[in-house]
Amino acid sequence: MPKEKLSIIIPTYNEGENIPVLIKKLNRMLWKNAIDAEIIIVDDNSPDGTGRLCAALSKRQKNIVVLQRPGKLGLSSAVIDGFKKAGGSVVVVMDADLSHPVETVAKMFAEIKNGADLVIGSRYASGGSTSGWPLERKITSWGATMAAKLFTKIRDPVSGFFMFRREVIKGVKLSPVGYKIGLEVIAKGRYKKAVEVPYTFVNRKAGKTKLDVREYVNYLRQVVSLAAYRLSGRLK
Repeated sequence: MPKEKLSIIIPTYNEGENIPVLIKKLNRMLWKNAIDAEIIIVDDNSPDGTGRLCAALSKRQKNIVVLQRPGKLGLSSAVIDGFKKAGGSVVVVMDADLSHPVETVAKMFAEIKNGADLVIGSRYASGGSTSGWPLERKITSWGATMAAKLFTKIRDPVSGFFMFRREVIKGVKLSPVGYKIGLEVIAKGRYKKAVEVPYTFVNRKAGKTKLDVREYVNYLRQVVSLAAYRLSGRLK
């Protein structure tokens, strides 16, 4: 059986302080676990020069691929463009701000090799947690999770940390609206076995969060759209 290749998709916008650290940690983890992988950076023309920095890194490290986009076009569309660029049989999406531990990528990949089609890095599965969240963030996350429970039993359906076999989205039309592209994959993807791997989400130390009121409104639109999609599928 040929060795599985992993495509790691990382959307970026003003992550110049974090991305070199993340890439160094990722490469150390990949070497330690003997994982064949490419790292795909999808940058939305970051004013802080993240794209140029990653392009420079890619000249020294052949497993880094940089997709530079012309402007701030949104996280979900960045991830979808990353899917198109990916050459691996397995794809993982993670944040650039060091909130997703690289060691968990290896655990998720092990679940794929053990028969899972979709693996969610989960804050709410047994053993998962969040670190340093204020009450407002906890309430917002709880509300978003409860809304998604309209059409899935996954405990952390709004996780931005997820992995799947390419076949899961083959022929599936994903919407770039909103920032929870993982929820699109959960709702529309073609998979038999989904697994949640617990991890502890850690708040970013450098850079600023990209979330604002507009993103929350887009999320509600996304939930309504996906609920309608799942309902129409049941009625056919």
